[in-house]
Amino acid sequence: MKKYLLPMVLLFVILMPAAFATGDVKVNDFSASNTSGNVPLHIYFNGSVTGNVTNWQWQFKNVGTGAITHSTANVTTAHIFGKPGVYDVVLTAWGPNGKDTLTKSAYITGSNSN
Repeated sequence: MKKYLLPMVLLFVILMPAAFATGDVKVNDFSASNTSGNVPLHIYFNGSVTGNVTNWQWQFKNVGTGAITHSTANVTTAHIFGKPGVYDVVLTAWGPNGKDTLTKSAYITGSNSN
């Protein structure tokens, strides 16, 4: 049994970091095609996410009114901001072994055309 212990420990030490890394989900960043303009404001979003991701959710929150809308499309999505205001944007990604969220506060500003 002793002659098998060292190889088993070495195998465990070598393979363990890889086992943990495969389930890691990380939202690195996201960008918008534009961050301000007159409403209705049509904006494309693109996220940078790594790991074994199976689901994405975008959240758009009007800071002034508290109204929240969602998109569960993909790591990229488009959204139309129909009301003036300042919006927080949140991207959440998750998979079998992890979840991560990135929030950009006051990221989008929609104005009246008047």
